[in-house]
Amino acid sequence: MMNSGKASSKVAFCGILTALSVVAMIIAGFMGILTYAAPMIAGGVMIIPVRQYGKGTAFTMFAAVSLLGLMLIPDKEMALFYMLLFGHYPIIQPLLNGINKKLPRVLLKALVFNGGALLSVLLAKLIFGVPIFDSDKPIWLLAAGYLIAANICFALYDSALLGFYTFYDVRLVPLLNRLFK
Repeated sequence: MMNSGKASSKVAFCGILTALSVVAMIIAGFMGILTYAAPMIAGGVMIIPVRQYGKGTAFTMFAAVSLLGLMLIPDKEMALFYMLLFGHYPIIQPLLNGINKKLPRVLLKALVFNGGALLSVLLAKLIFGVPIFDSDKPIWLLAAGYLIAANICFALYDSALLGFYTFYDVRLVPLLNRLFK
């Protein structure tokens, strides 16, 4: 691991990761695509500060990306998805995975995600005026379809994060150790 005794390199490294996350979402926002994927990718970047410096530093970086995202990202819905769904999850996922029994672990993960999803949709509508559903179809049918699709994406994200954590520990840590020694 990197020398965590040097606060300046820690701040600089997390600053670079913060900028990388925000710029990736800004570019995706200007292109008008990747509203869901860009926050997932930016959230995946959180694995690095979690492993290198701990959850406290990771939450600080998460807060910085969230605030900068709300100020700079043109797609406010994307910024909310990062802030309420995908940015904090890589930080708390190891804690949730520590729950030994599968049913409580899965239910708690679903509660965290669905609570964030509901809050992000409501805030997008109330604060930013993002239309929730523009259709002639019954709202309950659209809401159910959205929830099913969102939960499938979340399950894939949760699984992918486990793979990213393993990849980080096995492949990237030795590389970072060589680069920053």
